[in-house]
Amino acid sequence: MTLAMLVLPLLGAAAAAFAPGRLAVAGALASALATFGVAAFLSGAGAVSVAWLPALGIDVTLDPFGVRGVLATTAALTMIPVVLTAGRQAPAQRRTYLTALLLMHATLNGVFLATDLVLMYVFWEATLLPSLFLLGTFGGPGRRGAVTKYLVYAITGSFLMLASILALVPASGAASYAFADLLPAARALDPVVQTWLFAGFAAAFAVKLPLFPLHAWLIDFHRQNPPSGVADVAGTLYKVGGFGFFAWAIPLLPDGAAAFQPFLLALAAATALWGGLAATRQEDLKSMLAYMSLSHMGVVALGVFSLTPVGLTGAMFLLAAQMLSTGALFLLAGMLHARTGQYGFAHYGGLAKSAPALAAVTLFALFAAIGVPGLSNFPGEFLALAGGFAASPWLGGVAALGSVVAAGVYGVNTYQRLFQGPPGERRADLGPAEILVVAPLIAGILWLGLAPAPQLERIDASAAVATTLAAPPPTPLALQGDAR
Repeated sequence: MTLAMLVLPLLGAAAAAFAPGRLAVAGALASALATFGVAAFLSGAGAVSVAWLPALGIDVTLDPFGVRGVLATTAALTMIPVVLTAGRQAPAQRRTYLTALLLMHATLNGVFLATDLVLMYVFWEATLLPSLFLLGTFGGPGRRGAVTKYLVYAITGSFLMLASILALVPASGAASYAFADLLPAARALDPVVQTWLFAGFAAAFAVKLPLFPLHAWLIDFHRQNPPSGVADVAGTLYKVGGFGFFAWAIPLLPDGAAAFQPFLLALAAATALWGGLAATRQEDLKSMLAYMSLSHMGVVALGVFSLTPVGLTGAMFLLAAQMLSTGALFLLAGMLHARTGQYGFAHYGGLAKSAPALAAVTLFALFAAIGVPGLSNFPGEFLALAGGFAASPWLGGVAALGSVVAAGVYGVNTYQRLFQGPPGERRADLGPAEILVVAPLIAGILWLGLAPAPQLERIDASAAVATTLAAPPPTPLALQGDAR
């Protein structure tokens, strides 16, 4: 079942690339639905381990335990509307979209599920290719600059992470790159060595998070992506930096994490505040969503760098919830663009009169994004901020200004500028196909908002590994459970 999380998207990508006509769309959709069906039962699935390069201590090991399964399940749910929307592209673009998206989904699942550090790095790099291909092929007039900027940031960070990975085993004396082998050996390293190695991991994870001032690629990435919103949603799935800190850098190198904590907490608070304030000043919908997403990632970072159980659990829950709420908003932005050919707020206003269902669904997604209780983002945002306040009340307060106060301002302003005011030109309301597209995301937002406890419990089990910072290296017997 765990291996199917990689195999099914790859089969779907093959179907999209080679099956004739509508069979390509049917195959891709069947793959997305089947992957979600498997993901729904991941909590009871076991680990998979296959020898790959035994002489180097590198294996194909996948494990859906804890947060890994939660993020893979949420990503699988988000991929269903993405595939539905991509299947409605023009025939000349449809195959490319679907193939790239499903390849991205397979590699993303690999990042989440891999418990071998080298294998995780391979999947980390592989996720770059599909999104850059979509942006470079179908993006806006400034796509070349956006691709170049993203490549520079991503490759620089990846190079430094690779250097840390290559140094970790010889420095620690670990038997392999498996998490269970690395954990006791890496924790026993000298604090100075841990700090240097942590810096290499942090360079890569902070770019993907993204963390201020390494966020500039994100804004251009969204602005230049194709207008349907499909690539933007796939981009939101991309934010694996927070997961990297949580699952790898902090558990393996706790002394390094502790050394960087004050600096990273300050950057997290600045990211949350700067993203929130910038979102209130944007004049087009896609830019507003880009800065809103940046502010959310600041809160995720605050929870992660709080190094507290509650903050780490909240951060990972918010990461999963943000896939659904921001994904829904990017797809709705694509639907609005399909009606007007514009993202600028100046071209909208009064749409609630002619498109009440579109207005209602957009308001629902905005409520989820700004953390209204009962919807997906609230539990994670509340817990991440609580962790941030526990670590630093002042920085927690700064982040709350961006995530709560500014979010209320840009959320209300966005709805008013799109849907309220004097009625303008009539626009079509949501059609049956569009309702089918957003329905999985609405269901997911309610699922995480109304019944968060099961997923929080799964994440708590993973957070226990990352928060034993002051504890002595665990025994081999305990490690078997931690590594799951």
